[in-house]
Order: sequence, then C-alpha cells, then structure tokens
Amino acid sequence: MYKKRSFCFWKKLKNQKGFTLTEVIVTISILGVMAAISIPSYISWLPRHRLQTSVRQIYDDMNIAKIRAIKDNTVAGIDFDTVAETYTVYFDMDGTLGYASGVDTIIKLNVTLENSVDITADNTCEFNNRGLFTAGPGQIRLTNPTGLIMRVDVNAAGGISVLTSKDGGVTWS
Repeated sequence: MYKKRSFCFWKKLKNQKGFTLTEVIVTISILGVMAAISIPSYISWLPRHRLQTSVRQIYDDMNIAKIRAIKDNTVAGIDFDTVAETYTVYFDMDGTLGYASGVDTIIKLNVTLENSVDITADNTCEFNNRGLFTAGPGQIRLTNPTGLIMRVDVNAAGGISVLTSKDGGVTWS
C-alpha cells in the first residue's frame, strides 16, 4: 500500500549551523539604530549625573561629620579645596576653623569629586558635639560645564539640604 510521509521541516535544518548573512545584517542594523538613538541622550545625561553624584557624596560626608562629632563628643568639620577640587573630613582638635595637617584627626582625606565638577567657593563647615552647625558659611556650591548649579546648605540646627538652580543661581529649588 501507499505509505504516507509527514513533512518535518526541522529534520531538514537539523545539520545546518550558524547565521545567514541577512540575519547578521538585520541584527547589526537594529543595534546601529539603537546606538544612534541612545548615545546622544547618554552624553547629555552624564554631566548632570556626575554633579548629582558629587553633591550626594558631600551630603553624605557632611552627615558623617555631624554624626561622628556627636558620637565622639568633639568638633568635626569638612574643609573644601577649590584648587585641587577635593575636600577633607576631620576632627578639629586644635579648635581653629579649617583642617590643620598633623594636628587634626582625619576621618576622610582628599576626597575627589567626579570629573568636570567644580567647587565654586573655598569653604569650611564644622559641627559641634551636639550636631549643631558652628562655623563656616553653611553653603557649598558645585557646578558642571552645562551651567547647572547645585548647592548643599547647612542651617544652624545642623540640618543639611540640597538645592538646584538652572538659571545661574538666581532661583533655587
């Protein structure tokens, strides 16, 4: 009699390996379009992200200085260096405003900021043994090349906040 054969397409392709040229070209084209769309967005996002990272780092280190001042019953401060774009977190052992090498105890030394982020004012901030803000201007401004300015404010009660200005420092939010 007549034997019926079923069609199985996977048996045909069983021994074939690799990709066709068409599949490779389509995949590379899709990746190219995705890269063309995402790279400009990433490049414009990067400076803002670097600035926000630096501000968050300073905010966190100010909180560390405040908490360590309370914990160790002493005065702790942060000294900013605009030339080197670094800052130092320290215990103020000699009672003078600012970091004194060899006299003050270091908590963190020469902490660097992200690339292209600048400290715009040479400031020193200190907290007493109750966590209250005792010395310094209470405001640290950071800028990036896109014109965005962010600042870290410290009030007399030791509260730390972050503000942003998109218009060169006229209005803050």
